[in-house]
Amino acid sequence: MQHALALEGQHLALDLYALLRDIDPAAWKDDLVDAFRARLDGISKRLDALLDFSGYDDHLNQLRELLAELARIIDEGMPSADLPTEALRAEWDALRREMLPAYEALVRSLKPLDVHVPSLRPTNYARNVFHVAGGIIALLMIELVLTPTSMLVVACLFATSAWTMEISRRVSPAVNARLMALFGRVAHPHEAHRVNSSTWYATALVILALTSSPTACALAVLVLGVGDPAAALIGRRFGRTKLINGRSLEGTLAFVVAAGLASAAMLSVFHPALIGTGSIAALAAGAAVPAALTELFSRRVDDNLSIPLAAAAGAGLVGLLLGVL
Repeated sequence: MQHALALEGQHLALDLYALLRDIDPAAWKDDLVDAFRARLDGISKRLDALLDFSGYDDHLNQLRELLAELARIIDEGMPSADLPTEALRAEWDALRREMLPAYEALVRSLKPLDVHVPSLRPTNYARNVFHVAGGIIALLMIELVLTPTSMLVVACLFATSAWTMEISRRVSPAVNARLMALFGRVAHPHEAHRVNSSTWYATALVILALTSSPTACALAVLVLGVGDPAAALIGRRFGRTKLINGRSLEGTLAFVVAAGLASAAMLSVFHPALIGTGSIAALAAGAAVPAALTELFSRRVDDNLSIPLAAAAGAGLVGLLLGVL
């Protein structure tokens, strides 16, 4: 009975995941509203069937409560069919935002049943701006302010602060609620109950400071700051050729192009001696391509940890071969 419940729960979660991705503002299409409504109606019927399931016990009552909450949100928030286009779009977006935390709660509740479905990364323009600004600020600090020793000290202080907050919010739900409220505009819903991406980024900075040259470190933070948001924005809006882990060919190419151009510009400005040697293009590609591939294959490891490490490793290898880093 539990196996049947797990299977039905997985099908429901995957249907809901696909719908939430398709009604994201970056992927929204007005001419698909009727199709969205039909899919949501199908999800609602799946929910009703699961709520009528007879296999619940005390251990699974929380799952049933979450399913009931999802059913309520859909029933009360189903957008009207006869609204003007802008109002209709706004109603769908309001429903999407209300369903996001309920979906993430469903994902967590299915894990004890050995059901693993992906977490959502909805469009968040404030997060995109934060990403780019953070990459540029880190780049400027590395190139203009910090020495290798002070870079390690700053990275360790940043990582210590980040992990202290992580531990504190695991111990205290109140601290978690305050921190999520403070950083809510730039956080993904699933980060309320998982290690925050910024914490993994802080950890990556420590590893970079210990293992890579300052130039490779600068390339790494810039590649993450520019490439990851470019992949997300282009992938959600124009991604048609699906690859793996929810990524698209269009998003991956956007990562390579944006990160490569930003890296080339950075090297031209801060390391003008490389101009005309062919090293700039090679280093830019050496940082951007491995980072894009790492972003593509990152699933269980947060890409805010894996991307900068891959970018620094790629740039460092190219720099070593060319004798310029």
